[in-house]
Amino acid sequence: MPKLVRFVLVNSLTGVAIGWLIAAGVVHFNIANLGVLIDHTQHKVAAVVMLAITFGITFGFAYLATAVMLMPTGKDDFDKL
Repeated sequence: MPKLVRFVLVNSLTGVAIGWLIAAGVVHFNIANLGVLIDHTQHKVAAVVMLAITFGITFGFAYLATAVMLMPTGKDDFDKL
């Protein structure tokens, strides 16, 4: 697998995992009454899936963008990745 593809996949999946953990924390600690809203809806699966997708995409792209901005610019430094 090429280095850049592996770089993008690893950083994106790390960001998605962080996003899911934060979403789980928001629901568990009932921040902004989100846990109660999910608990009282008839469509719990849809609510959790929508929350997971939005948090995953947002944090995945943010983590990837941060990794790209902090990526080394020199060829010798980049080969160490």
